[in-house]
Amino acid sequence: MVPRLASREDNLTVNDWILNIATLLYVASLLGVAPYLSRYAVALGASESEVSLLATSYALTAIMLRLIVGYLNDKGYAKHLMVLGGLLNSIAVLVYIEASSVSTIYIGRLIQGVSVAFFIPASLYSASLGDPRRASRTILWRSTMWGLGSALGPALLGFILDRLSWTAMFSVSAILSISSAILSQSYKQSKIESKKSYALDSILTLPFIVASLTLFIYVVSYQSLSLFLPALHEVSGYPAYETTVFFTILATANLLARLTLSISRSFTPIATAIIGLILSIIGYISVAIDPLSNTTILYAILIGGGLGILFPSLQVISLLGVPEARRGLASSIYTAMWDLASLIGPPLVMTISAGYKDSLMTSAVIVCLAIIPIATFTILRK
Repeated sequence: MVPRLASREDNLTVNDWILNIATLLYVASLLGVAPYLSRYAVALGASESEVSLLATSYALTAIMLRLIVGYLNDKGYAKHLMVLGGLLNSIAVLVYIEASSVSTIYIGRLIQGVSVAFFIPASLYSASLGDPRRASRTILWRSTMWGLGSALGPALLGFILDRLSWTAMFSVSAILSISSAILSQSYKQSKIESKKSYALDSILTLPFIVASLTLFIYVVSYQSLSLFLPALHEVSGYPAYETTVFFTILATANLLARLTLSISRSFTPIATAIIGLILSIIGYISVAIDPLSNTTILYAILIGGGLGILFPSLQVISLLGVPEARRGLASSIYTAMWDLASLIGPPLVMTISAGYKDSLMTSAVIVCLAIIPIATFTILRK
């Protein structure tokens, strides 16, 4: 059962903010370059199928490490994994600077996959510790920092790309990631005493399964949108700022939605997840119908706002029903859904589509399917 959760009135601690700001810097670096990688690959001569493998190449290494990282999280190594994740991401973007072919970009993406496998579940796990009410609040604020990073990163790095160069953009991304690693080193990891070994069925609760499946379906569509819309801009001759504006607006709406959840006194995770999905579905369908229109800014607001409501809700649903001693593994399995969707999503979407524009319609159809598991769960709870 997923209860209606109320946030506590006490303020976040300095240690909480160290985690939050480290996450902010990491996300700004990671997601700041993400909207431009497909343009970068196209500029280096990548084909449609090669562009579709950009997400797959990072997910390949990330998903292989998830269970090991989950085990290390539960053993108290989350802080160290965040430090390593930040450093590895900086190495990945430095590899992009030296890229002269698509294959070199793939190498950077493989390194970035290891980075993601280390940092993201460790950060989410660290935020999930404590009693359910405090943990829900901490998760929401960490999620808000994610939204802030995803808004500032593409805007800042897109501006640098537009005014300077690819090298300057990747260099700033590396600096942000190194700063995250340095800050993570100062984080004081909570000690969790495990009195017994919990079986896997203590993790695979119905709420956890529903949240993970919903995330998987959604990310198949989101990763396809993130890759194929910028690529469509590139082949259509649109300037880089068109891509920057779309994803900056999307990320800003995402941030505002997450902030609204964080400062609210209470929220119902299932209800907000469904609202977020409905907004996203409307946005995806609108983009697919008219991807090169000036009104795509309005569609970006719908997608970003829906995503910002959906993702924090799914995190709370997935983790708070799991024992603390197993939340490290749970966070790794849950975030692995992102990797799995990235691994098979864009290549699948492109395979069944006829070019970049058609792939956006395929993505819109797939995101509609994400409503099925959570709607079924809602019906079963009654």
